[in-house]
Amino acid sequence: MDEQRREQVRERYTYRCGYCGVHEADVGSTLTIDHHRPRRHGGTDDNGNIVYCCTRCNQHKGAYWHEVHAPYIRLLHPLDDSLDLHLLEEQNGQLVGQTPEGVFYIHRLHLNRPQLIEHRLGRCADQRTLNEVNELRQQLRDLQQQMRRLHSSFQETMDEIERETIIDNSFP
Repeated sequence: MDEQRREQVRERYTYRCGYCGVHEADVGSTLTIDHHRPRRHGGTDDNGNIVYCCTRCNQHKGAYWHEVHAPYIRLLHPLDDSLDLHLLEEQNGQLVGQTPEGVFYIHRLHLNRPQLIEHRLGRCADQRTLNEVNELRQQLRDLQQQMRRLHSSFQETMDEIERETIIDNSFP
C-alpha cells in the first residue's frame, strides 16, 4: 500500500485502532493495516475492507472469516456496523456484548485484556477531568459576567452620588 493511501486509511480511522480504539500516540507508533475479510478468503484491497488496527487486534483477529471458521459468527466491521448497538462499556472499563456478534467481537479480539481496560478507565478519567475543567470555565465566565454587571451597577451608583453631591453643593 502506498504512503498516500495509507495516510487516507489512518485519517479515516482518526489514527485509532478500528477494533479497540487505541490511538497511535498511546502505542507510540503507527498501527497496522488489516483486511476485514482476509485476502485468502476473497477479501480485496477496497477501502471498505481495509481496517486500521493495532498489532494485538490484528493478531487476535488473524485470518478469521465467518463463512469459513467456527463459530460462524460475523465479525463486526468498525465503520460499517454501529458498535454501540452491540457493545456496552461498564464503569469498571469492561466491555459487555449486547448481541451474539458483540460477545464474539469482544472474545475474538480480546477486548477485555487488562491493558485495554486500564486504557478505557484512563480515558474515562480524562473525560471526567475535562468535563470538570469545562464546568469550572463556565462558572468563571458566569462570575466574570456577574462582576461586569456589579461593576456597571456600582458605576451607576457612584455617578448618581456624584450628581447628588453636585446638586447639593450648588445650593448653599
